[in-house]
Amino acid sequence: MSTVLYTRHLVEHRYGRPLEDLQRDGAHGGSGDPVLPIVLRRLGGLAETNAHARAARRNLDAAWQRCRSGEHALDDLVLRYAAEVVDLERQEQSEAEAVWDLLDVHLLLDQQPATHRPPARRTGPAPGDEDLMAIARQVAARLPRLNREALRQGLRDRGIHVSNRRLGTVLQRLRAERDPH
Repeated sequence: MSTVLYTRHLVEHRYGRPLEDLQRDGAHGGSGDPVLPIVLRRLGGLAETNAHARAARRNLDAAWQRCRSGEHALDDLVLRYAAEVVDLERQEQSEAEAVWDLLDVHLLLDQQPATHRPPARRTGPAPGDEDLMAIARQVAARLPRLNREALRQGLRDRGIHVSNRRLGTVLQRLRAERDPH
């Protein structure tokens, strides 16, 4: 799954609605979420960077095929396109991480202290917490020592990025499950 597709699915999962609905709400300003317009703008930039990276990969492939056919003058062109692909892939990863960070901000804003929370709001775990806990249990089972950084790295290896606050909550729950005393 491409970074842009994964990020889109993550946005839809965190907001609980398809991207088209989110864009419609964002265009009309009806979401009430201050983070949503920024997420949508960053997601659009990520999609644009992804399109540029795909075009650069096609250019690199075409130049490489011509170079292999014996046109040695194209060596510099292949190197230039390869450098462009590397730069765009780094930019794409950086933009995706910015969206992931914004989603963490959205979660933090959504998890206001109980004293400030309107009574009609849910008091249960945030969406996806049980999914996160299930994956965290799998990661923790393979760790010789359960600590914050090892758990964070294990989750990142599976493509899951969580905020420090959420990671701390998961770590506390895992430790409580391991040692119920």
